[in-house]
Amino acid sequence: MSTPIKSPLPWLAAVMATVLCSLTLTSAGQGPAGEVVEATVLYGDGRLFEDDLYLSDDALSCLWDSLCSLPDASEDRLRDLALFRRIRGMKENDVSTLVDSLFALDDVPYALINEVALSARTAPTQDEMEHSHPVGWSVDGAIPCHDLYKTWDVSNANAYGPELSAGDSMAHLILTKEMDGCGMALPVPGVLTSRFGWRNGRAHNGIDLDLRTGEPVRAMFPGVVRFANSFGSYGRLVVIRHFNGLETYYAHLHRIKVGIGMEVDAGTVIGTGGNTGRSTGPHLHLEVRFKGLPIDPLRFLDLSSGALTTNEFVLKRTRWSFVAFPRDANTHVVQRGEHLQAIADRYGTSVDDLCSLNGIGRRTRLSVGQELVVGRDKDQ
Repeated sequence: MSTPIKSPLPWLAAVMATVLCSLTLTSAGQGPAGEVVEATVLYGDGRLFEDDLYLSDDALSCLWDSLCSLPDASEDRLRDLALFRRIRGMKENDVSTLVDSLFALDDVPYALINEVALSARTAPTQDEMEHSHPVGWSVDGAIPCHDLYKTWDVSNANAYGPELSAGDSMAHLILTKEMDGCGMALPVPGVLTSRFGWRNGRAHNGIDLDLRTGEPVRAMFPGVVRFANSFGSYGRLVVIRHFNGLETYYAHLHRIKVGIGMEVDAGTVIGTGGNTGRSTGPHLHLEVRFKGLPIDPLRFLDLSSGALTTNEFVLKRTRWSFVAFPRDANTHVVQRGEHLQAIADRYGTSVDDLCSLNGIGRRTRLSVGQELVVGRDKDQ
């Protein structure tokens, strides 16, 4: 499908370049208003190929030749297919130039964007998982994980630039350590009202949990408060850097109950829920970040039970963000004609569990070649 657009969107063009080059793990960037933008983007249901058809380079060339021989072939389809062929072998700078030109068109080819975005979804290999080295657990000193972040900025919640994670490709994190008394707590026992990802054309870098104004909000992991103040659209915000290398953001608070530099434990009340900042009603906006880049909390957190689905996960770097995968996960590559129920039946699990493990919804459209986490390795 194509959607009319009035003017070019250069920041969205950059996102498109990211999707096309998602395997080039070299740098990061910022979206509008300084927000970090997630790389995998879907626009409607438009696709270049019907029935989730996967095409090798040779098959794509054959299809191109066949379409070119048709007297009534769609010019738009030929244009998009030609671009799709070129993109597969292009370097990053060339892709960026090409994408900029796409957003100068009167009709943005979202079908092309969808096709490349879906083909770019890939999980770490099992070998990458097994040979990943955990990020050092830092419990000493006044500043957690200072060797990772190199800075302790208490005046700016979004304090890190792209250079901090520019050299990263993968990271292996351990979330809790019982022997060190480092556990996990659910910030609020709220109902999920908004997922991580794209919402109304903007990047939603966390999840929203329903609550009542004044309800206690608790720290997710042990750590030290780095930021505690009002911050733009976040309203009253607390940011905690944790000993496991993560930072968590608690936004739209009614009251802040902690101060900068205060050490907190998992479950410590750090504020009360509210409706400050850009908010349409009382809720907690919860973000989990690594080196300033957002991660979907539902990749390792089960809201229904309030427990972690895994204690170790591997972050795989895209140009704009990290995607989290349980380190002890079993995965399945989607084949043509498969759907969530069939995959769930094959692995003796439920559709709800599949959705929770992969951060997707029941109505999410699967693509051929997409890799899904289907469970955890019971032997590990």
